[in-house]
Amino acid sequence: MNSDWIRCATVLGAGTMGAGIAGELARIGLEVRLYDADATALPRGLAQLAAGQSALVEAGLLSPGEAVAAQSRVQSVECLEAACDGVDLVIEAVTENMAVKEPLLTAVDRLSPAAALIASNTSGLSITRLAAATGRPAQVAGMHFWNPAHLMPLVEVTEGQNTAPATADALLDLARRLGKRPIRVCHDIPGFVGNRLQFAVVREALHLLASGVASAADIDTAMTAGPGLRYGLLGPLATADLAGLDVFLAISQYLFSDLSNASLPPALLADMVAAGDLGAKSGRGFYPYQDDERQRRLARRDRVLLGFLTVLQRETDR
Repeated sequence: MNSDWIRCATVLGAGTMGAGIAGELARIGLEVRLYDADATALPRGLAQLAAGQSALVEAGLLSPGEAVAAQSRVQSVECLEAACDGVDLVIEAVTENMAVKEPLLTAVDRLSPAAALIASNTSGLSITRLAAATGRPAQVAGMHFWNPAHLMPLVEVTEGQNTAPATADALLDLARRLGKRPIRVCHDIPGFVGNRLQFAVVREALHLLASGVASAADIDTAMTAGPGLRYGLLGPLATADLAGLDVFLAISQYLFSDLSNASLPPALLADMVAAGDLGAKSGRGFYPYQDDERQRRLARRDRVLLGFLTVLQRETDR
């Protein structure tokens, strides 16, 4: 099922993810309503949306005229009823809390046209449970954009137990129209695919750090200068194919039994959180953060991501 019929969309939540998603939808010509129950969040969201598109313009991935046109298609809305009126698609991007999402989706179901699709940007909560908060579970799916939404190509479209295949098909097609690299997650499992892979790496990194095998900086370097650099183009399974499955089997036979299989977060992480060492937001985590260090690191991250995105698009076009 194509997504050409989706012409008007509402994004619920004007935070980092919601604003980015709204900008991406507007970029391909959709009329977009950006809703937030907190009216003060809307101007911040619009400013963030504009900043993200300015970065795309500077990288040559969007023309100035396209950015202006896209931003003109985004309307900030403070009333949920107005946000849902006559739309084809609603994407929920509010805080990652079932107690917030479920009643909101119940209201969206009541206020939206019967044919409208409802998607959640949750990064790992149950799509089946979220869909059950509505009277249209066949028209509900996960549509998880990765942060920052204007730079990251991955979109995970997750089917709940009652999601109609046509619903997932339409959202996958919409993601492709956005120039993303969407994947279909056929089973509604915690964390979907991306976060399961990410947290498998995080668990092993924490295990190595807690065991004194290497410093935080060296563990990060092992990833960014090693497999992480390769994974920008080749995933773990393609990498195994190219290296030889016999080689990977031989390594797996002696290594798998020694990898962390902890079912709970390590004491190291829990102790840091208890001490208030929350990372960049508190000024200290695995690294110290002085003054505007967080913003400098985020800016550097985005510059590198823009470079990767440019290269990936060039490789995809070949």
